[in-house]
Amino acid sequence: MPLTQPFQSRETAMRGDFVRLFCTFTKDGILRDPTAQPQVRIVTNDYLQESTSSSSDSSITDAKSSSTSSSGDDPITGHGPFYAVRMYTGLWYIDWFVPTDVELGDYFDIWYFQIDPQGAMEKKTFTFEVHNGDAYLNFDTSPIVTTTGKVAITLVNALKSNLVAEICDIPVYWEQGIKVGKHKLNFAYKNWRKDQPTLLRINNKISDKWTPDFNGTAMVHRAIDPEDTFYAHYHFSYFSDEELISMLNEGMWMMNATPPATQAYANLASLPFNWRAGVVLYAAMQALRRIIFGFTFQEKAIIFGEKPEDAQRFIDNCKTLYSDYNTTWVEIRKDIKKALPAISIQVTPEYTMPGGRSRWFRYMYHSGA
Repeated sequence: MPLTQPFQSRETAMRGDFVRLFCTFTKDGILRDPTAQPQVRIVTNDYLQESTSSSSDSSITDAKSSSTSSSGDDPITGHGPFYAVRMYTGLWYIDWFVPTDVELGDYFDIWYFQIDPQGAMEKKTFTFEVHNGDAYLNFDTSPIVTTTGKVAITLVNALKSNLVAEICDIPVYWEQGIKVGKHKLNFAYKNWRKDQPTLLRINNKISDKWTPDFNGTAMVHRAIDPEDTFYAHYHFSYFSDEELISMLNEGMWMMNATPPATQAYANLASLPFNWRAGVVLYAAMQALRRIIFGFTFQEKAIIFGEKPEDAQRFIDNCKTLYSDYNTTWVEIRKDIKKALPAISIQVTPEYTMPGGRSRWFRYMYHSGA
């Protein structure tokens, strides 16, 4: 079908138009293509109640298929599977024509992919909304699928547990949710921690009939009534793991640029063990820079203090900590590539042929008499 209107990007779509659904694939913060062409299925209703059919099943067609959710609520309507198209390394997309008669509201695009040749098929779910043609559209960034190796996990945990621990575990006590759909709630902050308690009060009663996406959005398992009130308790991190990995990569690049620059590494997995302290320290400095700059904006500053003087005190503490980290970083960087390799002695034995010693002795002591 020819395109008659501009594409709408991720998060919002309009009836009778195309929506381009992007997905970015990275491993340890570096763009990387999946081993096989990803497939995408588009469904309605809560993504935890989606159809369990695999998108690789040849029996699935592009026509609509309906089934009943396990909770007995709204039926699930599926579209696909669709085969994603590669735009460039790590960035894939599908273009879906939104039928003119589809129900308005939330839709979920489920991506099936395989990052490592020996790994299993993985699944990741993202969301977008379908609006009328005259709706105001608020665009957002495309989602990311990140695969993290053991070294990157170790470095991220060191960063989150020690150097920037407090900004990676910020509690929020009973924030009121904003109703943005028939089942959907929005909250102020993203990057919710999955290892901390997450609670929801519906009309002042603790409920388990909800599903958080741990990124500032929650789906209620029943239709929201106008008189309902929702309050959530959660912990969030100022930075996502993807952002921290990006900062670690910057630390690696700075170590690569330190003379002699001939000693360089392309990814965190190959990083020498004695470089880890410098890389983590530089990543912490980048995090503090982001925080200091972020406090220029009220929405960021209010996280650590509702009063301006509280926010300023926190910024001053961050600047002092940054100065301390920078001093240590300069000392590490100065000597990290001047370390001499380990000294060893290699002995190569020499052998003489049988009888060779006797012959040389005769030559040496032959007097000619």
